[in-house]
Amino acid sequence: MNCFQGTSHRRFALICTILLGIFTSLHVHAQAPDNTAKVKVFPIETVNKSTVPGKASSFTWKDGTNSSNLIQYGAGKVIFLNFWATWCPPCRKEIPDIIELSKEFSENEVLVLGVSMDRDDEALKTVSKFVRLKNMPYTVLIGNDQVADAFDGIGAIPTTFIIKADGSISEKIVGARSKEDFKSAIMRAMVKK
Repeated sequence: MNCFQGTSHRRFALICTILLGIFTSLHVHAQAPDNTAKVKVFPIETVNKSTVPGKASSFTWKDGTNSSNLIQYGAGKVIFLNFWATWCPPCRKEIPDIIELSKEFSENEVLVLGVSMDRDDEALKTVSKFVRLKNMPYTVLIGNDQVADAFDGIGAIPTTFIIKADGSISEKIVGARSKEDFKSAIMRAMVKK
């Protein structure tokens, strides 16, 4: 007699099969990146170049019907503003560190924003796909020549600005850096003088 021929044995086997399927599904889902999270990628709409030495320029973007302004949105927080592009190897290399930083600091302390300098006709689609693939939890904006000019020309990417809670630029970092370098720059910007 086969061990699964009896009714109770078949029920037991069915329950085990169902439980194994559920466990496998949960295990696979737990290991897979969460690509279902809302992708926050928006084009920059207007740019306001700062006329005050040492103060950061600002720009606006729309999240649905809500309009956001960099300086107002980041008021009272340190702003970590990273200019990058999907085609840039050093930019891609530092993204995992930036993702970790965005999770380490509270949103009340540090606002992490990316500004993609991708310029192809499908930049919004290209960047959105990249953000989803890399599971980037922070807002990414699509930059343009005006925003690059407002930040004194972005001659190389990646370039990161650390902006203090009062809107003044604490540091301009040109080139890729480690998570520790970025964290140190953020901590320096948090010190009140």
